[in-house]
Amino acid sequence: MERISIRAAAFSLFLSVILWLYITLQGEYDVTVPVPLELQLPANRSFDVAPPSSVYVTLRGSGWNLLNALYIDRSVRIAVELPSQSRGGTISEAELRSRFRSAVPIRVLRIEPSSIDYQLGVLVQKKVPILPRIVVTAADGHVFVPPLVLVPDSAVVVGSARVVDSLSCWPTQQLIRSNQRQTFTELIALEQSPIVRVLPEHVLVKAAIEPVGELTLYDVPVQSSLNPDEYVLPPYVTVLLRGGLSRIERLLERDDLAIRVTLPDERSNRDHELLEPIVVVPPGIQASVSPRFLVTRRIRTTMTDHAGQ
Repeated sequence: MERISIRAAAFSLFLSVILWLYITLQGEYDVTVPVPLELQLPANRSFDVAPPSSVYVTLRGSGWNLLNALYIDRSVRIAVELPSQSRGGTISEAELRSRFRSAVPIRVLRIEPSSIDYQLGVLVQKKVPILPRIVVTAADGHVFVPPLVLVPDSAVVVGSARVVDSLSCWPTQQLIRSNQRQTFTELIALEQSPIVRVLPEHVLVKAAIEPVGELTLYDVPVQSSLNPDEYVLPPYVTVLLRGGLSRIERLLERDDLAIRVTLPDERSNRDHELLEPIVVVPPGIQASVSPRFLVTRRIRTTMTDHAGQ
């Protein structure tokens, strides 16, 4: 009994598959696929609402032509040139069919949606600030020192007047950097839109990371605007400041620390009211107060005081 080698068996299997594909792809098939939709805008016009980027088209053709058009050449598309000075309209299914493009002969059976509505506006531009969608966390023993530095800090948006007038800022793509131990600089892309062009496309982001610095201030007076017959207990608190080491050092170099402890403006003016003090500190400094809550007291007038008066 003759033994068949593995190589010969594999070659026979390969030839069988090739022959099966050749015979199968000779047949005619119907397939439904997304086809790119290209709408060519008139000069000085832009979309008010983004049109669909593709439509679903049912195509009929031989297996070879469908394979070539959809997966090899990838030439299928629908390209429509919108009329000049147009402010809006509807692209019918007949026009979509007539604008179907393919390098090989295939038929269009159906298009969904069967029509496309569009609305155009006059092209304008505006300069807006950039909104960073960036989250930075520092490693233990370090702290992120705000603010983030963006270069440039603004962008020019170009689009229809209706869309551009509604914009007050433009966001970056989301960026998350965790467990950072040193200052870093990174190039980040701005969000893109199918109906708004943004310049520049990237900005430089710098985030300062420093070792943690702490400073404890004792006997800081509580500043308040209480009524003459009220007082606060305790009148002095302890404040713990926390921030980047360089900022804490600069704070110590100042003659005036610019630290104030005040009471909230909204109070019920009741006796024994518990209030959480507010600490006013320079930007980039975090503060905590001990004790966390203060109590207001009211001076009571006794009968003896009335008799003396």
